[in-house]
Amino acid sequence: MPVHVGRAAWAALSLLVLALPAVAAGADRHPPPDPRSGPAPPGAPDGWVVTASAANVRRDHSVDEPVLGLARCGDRVEIVDTWISPLGARWSRVVVERTGVTGWVLWSLLHRPGATGRAAPPCPSPPDGRTAGGR
Repeated sequence: MPVHVGRAAWAALSLLVLALPAVAAGADRHPPPDPRSGPAPPGAPDGWVVTASAANVRRDHSVDEPVLGLARCGDRVEIVDTWISPLGARWSRVVVERTGVTGWVLWSLLHRPGATGRAAPPCPSPPDGRTAGGR
């Protein structure tokens, strides 16, 4: 019996309609971690400092996640994990030594003076000559 083009196209379209919900459900999940993520390399956990005026410590590696605490410029942190987003943003899971808060911080806000042989950049000056505490 000959195959009708219309019937074959209709069958293919029916299968596509059945497969779309499964594809859409997969889009809601977070992307898998980058293979380059994971524990920091040996020697990395010590010597990291915050170089921005402040860094939000978040529950997870996203700017949409709640802030658990704040790390101020000059605070020493221990890096316990790293993650690189599909878009290339690098996050570090840290423990802030001063407060004990644990969470995720953008890696670009941190500096490891011993790795480059240079001291950490100076902390930014607050506006209007006020102290970092806002006084």
